[in-house]
Amino acid sequence: MDIFHRHREAQEHESAAAMLELALQTPEYRPEALIWKGIDALPNDPKLAFIFFSNAAHALPERADVHALLGRSMLAQGQPDMAARYLAAVWQKLPHDPSLRMMLWQARSQSASPAELRRLILAHLPDITVANELNFVLKILAAQTDAPGTVGVVRYLPEEKEIQGWAVDLRNVHAPPTLELEANGQTMLVTANVASPLLTAAGLPTIHGGIRIKVPNPTLAVTVRFATGLPLLGSPVSAMPTFVPPEPVADAGKHHPVDVLIPIYDGLEETLECINSAIAARKLNRTPHRLVVLDDATPIVALRKALKVLASKGKITLIQQPVNLGFIRTMNRAMALSPRHDVVWLNADTRVHGNWLDRLRDTAYGAADIASVTPFTNNGELMSFPVSRVSSPMPTAAEQAELDTLAGGIASAPVELETGCGFCLYIKRTALESVGYLDEVELTRGYGEETDWCLKAKAMGWRHLGATDVFIAHKGGVSFREEKKIRVAYNNAVLRRRYPKAEKAYLDFCQRDPLQPARNALQKARLKAFTSKYKITDGKDNVLKISIQDMDDTGESHAVSLTHQQLTSGAVATVNIRFSSLDIIVDYDLSTQMEKLAADLDQLLDIRQASLVYSAPHLTPHLPKTLTSKLHSRLETLVQSNSWTDATQTHCNDGAISFTDKDLSHQRLFIESNDTSEEAANFQLEFIRNMSTTNKHQIILIDIDASNYIAMCALNCVMGITELPGLTRMDSNVLSGCSPPIKITRADQIETSTPLDNAVKRTTERLAPQQTHNLIMRKPEITE
Repeated sequence: MDIFHRHREAQEHESAAAMLELALQTPEYRPEALIWKGIDALPNDPKLAFIFFSNAAHALPERADVHALLGRSMLAQGQPDMAARYLAAVWQKLPHDPSLRMMLWQARSQSASPAELRRLILAHLPDITVANELNFVLKILAAQTDAPGTVGVVRYLPEEKEIQGWAVDLRNVHAPPTLELEANGQTMLVTANVASPLLTAAGLPTIHGGIRIKVPNPTLAVTVRFATGLPLLGSPVSAMPTFVPPEPVADAGKHHPVDVLIPIYDGLEETLECINSAIAARKLNRTPHRLVVLDDATPIVALRKALKVLASKGKITLIQQPVNLGFIRTMNRAMALSPRHDVVWLNADTRVHGNWLDRLRDTAYGAADIASVTPFTNNGELMSFPVSRVSSPMPTAAEQAELDTLAGGIASAPVELETGCGFCLYIKRTALESVGYLDEVELTRGYGEETDWCLKAKAMGWRHLGATDVFIAHKGGVSFREEKKIRVAYNNAVLRRRYPKAEKAYLDFCQRDPLQPARNALQKARLKAFTSKYKITDGKDNVLKISIQDMDDTGESHAVSLTHQQLTSGAVATVNIRFSSLDIIVDYDLSTQMEKLAADLDQLLDIRQASLVYSAPHLTPHLPKTLTSKLHSRLETLVQSNSWTDATQTHCNDGAISFTDKDLSHQRLFIESNDTSEEAANFQLEFIRNMSTTNKHQIILIDIDASNYIAMCALNCVMGITELPGLTRMDSNVLSGCSPPIKITRADQIETSTPLDNAVKRTTERLAPQQTHNLIMRKPEITE
């Protein structure tokens, strides 16, 4: 690359271009060469620049400047919404980079409505510490003439016993704003008349705008507002000293009650449902416990009143904060209330069932080195069900009761986790005393605090378990809503610095997925319950009506699919039933569980005349002939029905079509590469090599994660394409300007003469992104 830069600086363009092409073929220099190829292409062909930058970003994921360039290529195409979605997703990983933040604001300023843009700016403003970024967003606010012109930020610094910040009147930046302070029932006026280095650097007056207010005595709440009554961001502030944990006490933990801590702020209905579910379950648990509800200054009047009523009846212990402390500071003080008690964090948007606390406690005391326990849920990182790390809709109370009862009945062994999850986290007092409380200095407000505590505990020899015999429903995101993204980004940056090896350990855990057997056991129990529920047992002649539904329909007609995949561990078949809020997903190892799969399929096919839409050619050869015959007979009956013509054509038309001249002339062909066999890879390589011979300027795009991608990169015309954060695969296709997905398949019956003819006469199959070789069954709709 040094030679390239010398030629470039000397304006020797042809020599620089030659060196750049050479660098592309050198693995060590390829990522940097991709960046410069993108920079050269950006002015005239932003779609080509997008291809180069996206490949560079994949190779250099920590380079914020590359992500910013990728965003710029989207803006150059007139796609600010896509740029904003992508940059916002990347910002979650790299929240402190100025160039990335500025590009994100540029994208938002072109895509968001004025009201949404103002909301975003005000949410981020307390964390903006770079002058040019502050200057950019303040100009946006100043241009919104229908919004308040005053804005400011305050925070309390306990080490200095001082409230600090800044305030500005965007309609009259040369006049120092007048502020009103209120504390302990007293009010006073002050002027923001000290210098603010940040405002000065942002181009505002140098002599005023800064706020420095001494608070010599601890004060629960100090309100800072403009003369108009508009509060500054961060107000009211709690001017209290830093939390000091209580001293450890003897005989703590197992022989004492448990404090179930429920922090609340937003979400009236969700909060009351959570509390009422815990009250209802109290009599079903032998573990003595109290429900401690932590009102972190909720703005919902009806919620405050409802909590006071519950407290007056003795159903809960209510603690109300005069000012919003945030999750971390609230929980620290709550965990210190009873120094001998174990504690459970329970989010206010969860719902518990049955003897949930007994089962969590039994798991926690299964060994002395267990620090925390997290249950199964629909929305809880590693413990998410039916798919780990994937948030699913919150099940109804009845659905949850069935899931929790099944999980408790199976009683799968607990699984050691990398970290627990704070939606419901049982913490033993002995571990809390050993590890310490939550960090409320570097970590801000909420999110990531349980990861920090769990990783710290793990480094000290403690373990964290997943309780696979408990299922707690969790809506997710009620308390923080939009603020969550900001808190997650900044706190995760702290965690990456503190625990540099943790992310790899987490990804390794996800790759191993030791929770899969427990999830599969629960799913098998659900499948058994499903077939029992819908099997005809009364002998009556039911009136049936077959209906066609999309696979994402979750109505009374249940779509059932059977898929096949070849994993490193062997061939696996998966039955998926789109049922209620959470899919039933059961995996079968085809080398050992074929008979079980056949039996379960046989039961499904017997459910009220279930019918097939499409059978899978990759799977049926593995199945017993008796079952295959049954599947085919159902398919034949189905195809004969005129009402199913469109459906069968959609799923069963596997006819191949030949390339046309128009197909071949497309400057950017996207070749799908689903077949991982060596024969298919060699054939694709041969095809692309011949294509590059006929069209020197053509670019062939293949999936960057395809098994043959590295080999394909040896050809100058091949570039990768991938699904980028915040974007869909279709978005990437649009931004790269490539053809619709094309799948190359070999047609052995076609006679060819020359290598080029051989390549051109190969057949292709165009597939919509959602189309796969799946066996799809439909449960008929039942009419009374």
